[in-house]
Amino acid sequence: MSRSISPVLLPLLHHHLGGPVLKATALSGGDINDVYRLMTGQGEVVLKASRRALPHLFFAEAQGLGRLRGAASRRPAGLLVPEVLAYGDAPGGWQYLLQSYLPPGDETPQAQEALGRGLAALHSVTVPGFGGTADNYFGALPQFNPPAQSAADFFWEARLRPQVRLAAEHLSEADADRFEALRVRLPRLIPPEPPSLVHGDLWHGNLLYTSAGPALIDPAAAHSHREVDLAAMTLFGGVAERVFDAYAEAFPLAPGWQRRTDLWNLYPLLAHVNMFGSGYLGRTRAALDAALQL
Repeated sequence: MSRSISPVLLPLLHHHLGGPVLKATALSGGDINDVYRLMTGQGEVVLKASRRALPHLFFAEAQGLGRLRGAASRRPAGLLVPEVLAYGDAPGGWQYLLQSYLPPGDETPQAQEALGRGLAALHSVTVPGFGGTADNYFGALPQFNPPAQSAADFFWEARLRPQVRLAAEHLSEADADRFEALRVRLPRLIPPEPPSLVHGDLWHGNLLYTSAGPALIDPAAAHSHREVDLAAMTLFGGVAERVFDAYAEAFPLAPGWQRRTDLWNLYPLLAHVNMFGSGYLGRTRAALDAALQL
């Protein structure tokens, strides 16, 4: 991650912020983008900047943040989502996104319960159909969101199929055959529920405990099955069991949801194979084994 802001961004930041940046501190978590906490005369904001050739990257992220903020505001969710302040393009192939800064807070038991209840409230805002939103990104990979008739259709056509194709050089013929077997079985494996707005990449690094309550950042938002978000929170650990308990109390899940986490997590695991290489292939195959045993 770059340790200083590109000079080409400074005039644009001055314009959007109504004054100069007084101090910039690089933040962790910028695997895809450079991320900074900016001190300005009007307070603190967060800057995300990228020179990757990912068209409309921050337009897509701004849309996702806006959707999550809108859904959270329709329920007493208790979840915070950063406000988008500005985004755009800059010389030299730069893209940028400015959003509000959320001061960190303590991860108390009460905050964990608030996160679980807030996520349940967010998911209770159902939508007319699966998919049907603008395409966006999962990490550095394009994520397509075509309309679909069911959760199974959407999960296969918009999530697994593109990643399986992209991972062809890493997958064996036997792997491909097993994914095809999973495709046939998917409609019987996914419990019928109306689609919800999901964060889409809800590993623990995209959950924040702030001084004003739990918050969601860096979405890959879509209209999908709510178990997608619950499964993602189990993928790399770091999310307290109290969060899941509070969620289930507020919005009970279909029986056996814990066993389906491997099924849903095939998508982020395949995406990690495609972004970072075959080091994630063993875990992907293990998840595929578990999904085929459902």
